[in-house]
Amino acid sequence: MRTLKPSRVGAAITAVASALAIQAGVSALLAAPAAAQPEATPATPPGAVSPADPGLAGSTVLGQTVPFNPGFALPETLPGVYNPNDPFYLPPANLPTKPGSLIRTEPAPQLLNPFANGGAGSAQKILYSSTTEKGDPVAVSGFTIEPVTSWRGKGPTPTIVFAPGTRGAADVCAPSREAALFAAANPNNLSVGLDYELPFMYLASAMGIRVVATDLIGLGTPGAHTYVNTRDEAHATLDAARAGLAALKLPADSPVGFYGYSQGGGATAAAAEYAEEYAPDINLKGTYAGAPPSNLYEVAKAVDGNAIAGVLGYVLNGELEREPQLAYLVDQEFNEKGKRFLEETEDRCIVDTVGAYGFTDTRTLTKTGESFNELLDRLPDLRAIVDAQILGKRKLNAPMLVINGRADDTIPFGQARQMAADYCSTGSAVQFVASEIPPILPKSAVNHALPLIEQLPTSYGYLIDRFNNVPAPSNCGQF
Repeated sequence: MRTLKPSRVGAAITAVASALAIQAGVSALLAAPAAAQPEATPATPPGAVSPADPGLAGSTVLGQTVPFNPGFALPETLPGVYNPNDPFYLPPANLPTKPGSLIRTEPAPQLLNPFANGGAGSAQKILYSSTTEKGDPVAVSGFTIEPVTSWRGKGPTPTIVFAPGTRGAADVCAPSREAALFAAANPNNLSVGLDYELPFMYLASAMGIRVVATDLIGLGTPGAHTYVNTRDEAHATLDAARAGLAALKLPADSPVGFYGYSQGGGATAAAAEYAEEYAPDINLKGTYAGAPPSNLYEVAKAVDGNAIAGVLGYVLNGELEREPQLAYLVDQEFNEKGKRFLEETEDRCIVDTVGAYGFTDTRTLTKTGESFNELLDRLPDLRAIVDAQILGKRKLNAPMLVINGRADDTIPFGQARQMAADYCSTGSAVQFVASEIPPILPKSAVNHALPLIEQLPTSYGYLIDRFNNVPAPSNCGQF
């Protein structure tokens, strides 16, 4: 498998470093005061918005540009402070019936282009339609970034669709909601959202690749975030590709790759698995699924007592959103500390979740003293929901690279390898790579995070080769 040439890596890193150097200028720009805006009289039902909403001035709503009115300006809010009433994220009263339809866009100033003027490196927020695992229509948010240089490979400029690694469960954690697409805070509960993968997207932009990023269902938009729900994440990622291409004014058959790590790796694997069934119109060239949580039962065992043990709250809250008939289990099985755990993790980002619930032993959260996995063993209805999320059941319609650290203390190596093997058994082209970073501070999630950086050349090299129509490698039967 070919890897990135040092000259390309160096040029990309230089471009990203240059962008980071203007952070202060962007912050000053975002902090510039805005004129006061009169209160608008709602013309649509509560919780809905229309092209007439003044808070949407400058956006594109259902294909129509909302003009700036000289009589008002954007609301006065501090940059980086979460605004729960941001009208951009409120779905219209009637969602488009076609999944992947672009609902609206809005300029998104950030480091590569502080003016969001549509030129090189310019970004925009997107709101688009998708469907839940139950088939219900839902609005999902995200953003796009234009490349800062020309694509030097074969064919048209490709697009990489990024699915985020774990950000949290609160709307403030959504990458598109953050100031300069990088960070935001909710002063009401001191929750902090941080888009730690933004530099990796800048690398793609610096290599001449367009970027589309999804926030996933319920992260940024109304409703609970259905964390690691296979179908929800698959649909949101696939529909992000459709809506992102539309927002970038590209043909629907433009070449696309999927890129994700951790939660994002599970989302991209799910998207690849359901692509043929749900979105055969997407011209998928290849998928990178890094450290995918492909078997939640095995992941729960590893995460219990880990630095990010709080994500188990995200999982349970998300599944109860889709299966409300199981809500009785909260009172039946969880003690007061456990109920508080579920309540608090519902509105937290990963940074503060680690601070509040890092290294939590789930046996301290249940009335019986059983761990979460022991509850799953005893409660078949709950176990069935968890097992329904297992990845590796369908043949892929495009090649996939799977990477996991052998010493990963958060996403077990064995379950990722099993997912890759299961895809191989369907006749899919899969390359499985093991990161050999030795164990460092067990249970700290360090061995989970490091391969994300270590394997950047491998992951990007893989997708660039797919865009250049290089035959995909496969080591099925050899791992």
